[in-house]
Order: sequence, then structure tokens, then C-alpha cells
Amino acid sequence: MNSIQPKILVIDDDVKLLGAVRRLLTSAGMQVITSASSLHLPKLVQREKPDLILLDIEMPTLSGEHVLDFTKLFDFLRATPIVLHSAKSEEELQSLVARSHAIGYIKKTGNPMSLVAQVKAFLTARESGA
Repeated sequence: MNSIQPKILVIDDDVKLLGAVRRLLTSAGMQVITSASSLHLPKLVQREKPDLILLDIEMPTLSGEHVLDFTKLFDFLRATPIVLHSAKSEEELQSLVARSHAIGYIKKTGNPMSLVAQVKAFLTARESGA
């Protein structure tokens, strides 16, 4: 990771959820950048150089699925691990991960400790090169 405090970019159109996730991950020792629009992804990744992107799939304007297609075009976007964050079914998420370069997914469960544990697991896997 690029710092002692891992940097997470969270993209979700639900502003209340963004605030809750920011508070939760910040309290777990992470630096969190948020955006309510996926259109800002390239600019934010270039400027902030996050260790991980937590991406909502169901968003207006540019859906997470389209973002995943879009990220294949740019090396600097492919180099940043993307974890899908969605309420979609396990089957839909597994399929989407399989056909994209996302490294996995986290279901929106409402369980804050589960979210923190899963984000930490993805960060640890990235650090160890898994």
C-alpha cells in the first residue's frame, strides 16, 4: 500500500451510505475518499492513488458495470483493485467479477463489522500479492 493508512475510494450514489461507510472505514484506521458519481473515477484515481476502490454497481448516469468496461481501457485504472459493493444477488456479483477485472465483491448487508473485515481482507490480499 502507498501509506501506513490505507486509502479507499468509495463510489456510491447513495450519499447517506457514503457518509456511513466513510465514518466506518475512517474509524477502522483508513483514509477514505468518496464520490457520489462514477464519472469522477479516472480523475480521483490519478489524483488520490487509492489502494482500493469500493464501487457501487447500480448507479445513474454511468453504472458500475459500465465503469468496469471503461477501466479496461486505462492502465492506471486497471492497476487499482476494484471491489464491487452491491445489494445484487451473489450469482450476479460472481458473474460480474468473473467477466471483469474486479477482484471481488462485498454485499451491502448493513453489517458494519463485516464491511470493515472484508475491506481489510482485500487490502491484506493485495499486500501479500494474492
